[in-house]
Amino acid sequence: MPEPSAGSSDPGHHQARESEAIDHVARLLADGRFVVDTVHGQRPVTKLKQQTNATDRSVDLKKTMAQHRPDRELEQRMPVGRTLTTSFTMNRWYIFQQVVGRLIATAYSPVKTLLADESPKPMTAGETRRAISALPPPLAKVPTTVILISTSGFDPDARELANRTSEANVILMEPTAAGGWTINGSTEIHGLLDLMDPEPEARKHGRVAKKIEDLTDEMVEGSLSAEKLAVETELPLMTVEAAVKSYAKQRPGLVAKRFDGRLLLYREGSAPQGKAVGGEGMSLTDRIKVLLSRKGDHEKKIAYLSERRTALVAQRDASHDELFKLEKKESTLKREFKENDSPTARRRVTTQLVQLKKEIERRHQLLQVVNQQVNVVGTHLHNLELLRQGKNANLPDTDEIANDAAAAEEMLATLQADSELAESVSSISVAGLSGEEQEMYDELLADAEKSSPSSAAVKKSALPYTPVTEPELPASPDSNQSPRTPEREPG
Repeated sequence: MPEPSAGSSDPGHHQARESEAIDHVARLLADGRFVVDTVHGQRPVTKLKQQTNATDRSVDLKKTMAQHRPDRELEQRMPVGRTLTTSFTMNRWYIFQQVVGRLIATAYSPVKTLLADESPKPMTAGETRRAISALPPPLAKVPTTVILISTSGFDPDARELANRTSEANVILMEPTAAGGWTINGSTEIHGLLDLMDPEPEARKHGRVAKKIEDLTDEMVEGSLSAEKLAVETELPLMTVEAAVKSYAKQRPGLVAKRFDGRLLLYREGSAPQGKAVGGEGMSLTDRIKVLLSRKGDHEKKIAYLSERRTALVAQRDASHDELFKLEKKESTLKREFKENDSPTARRRVTTQLVQLKKEIERRHQLLQVVNQQVNVVGTHLHNLELLRQGKNANLPDTDEIANDAAAAEEMLATLQADSELAESVSSISVAGLSGEEQEMYDELLADAEKSSPSSAAVKKSALPYTPVTEPELPASPDSNQSPRTPEREPG
């Protein structure tokens, strides 16, 4: 999931950015490499006595939210405008304390815009001036280091306010869309600006690694340059190169090497195995011998061909860029020819176009040759990889397969015979009883039926029964006389 940019409307993002910057400044106050301007010149903060006061604008935030959007849950996620004020003192005459410098770090966020769920805009030059003027007034002849943090960034005009004078040293900190930070200040304190970056090196390397994984498709045939990664991640080139080298060391099959001064990351074959060989330790003569020798190591051949293909693809990409510029210049000259009515200017443009077309044709021929070379090297590399894959598979031979198949058939036949024997034994064990055992079984069953009334009831209920209706008898004059019993029982 991509990290939100400086223009995010999420209040939690701005709160996290504010805390990250202010907490980093607080840690710098205990770092001996961090120096500030004092009346005696630049001094490390660890050599000075410090009096730090931390405040915020949470009261103003409550008032603003009460007017526009009362929400306690939202208030917990809003940035509060944290401020860190530090006074640096030194002993004077071993008794008195003299203030020799100050540092003020304050953070600003577009509170009203966040409450309206709108996308915030960078701070303008006017807003930046007002934020600086709202700081505590400077002491007489005491230089102040002002660190102004904007969680929504600064516009180009506001960045020009970052300078250094005898009274104040203004430094502007803003987050980037790639997840890092940009520090704007005077070129005289370049080392100090690098130190003020809140993003740790481990997270920078992690961002470079994630970007490499996102652009891994470009390494299928070509390579990935450190310059492109630096543009994508908005990180210094030296940091990106270190991250690329570390990334290649941790993943076998990837090689980071310089070609014409550019650090390129490429694959050493499509399915590399083991440690990369054939790289910087081989001379050009050895590489050619290994390439032409049929008895050479396949790993070294693959390493050399991968390196060669990477160099050719880089050359092809550079030729494409140059060709694009030439074609763009050609279209510009054609437009100039149409817009200019002067015959002299048109003849000049025509001469330029003729020479330019010849140069474009030469570049096309060069690209054709390079593409053929890439195809040849790629085909050879593919064949070597197929050969290596076949050797590394360790597949069984024909005799071994036939012997295993025969053993498997014999095992299945034995298993089938054992299964049939088990079934026959099982049927015999449940067969009928002997004569003597059958007589004993019948006797026990009869005794069980006689002794169990429930079984007798069940047996009686099992008999078929047909209801019979008795005939009606004539009415007798004597009501006390019982009916005559029939001669035969019904049924």
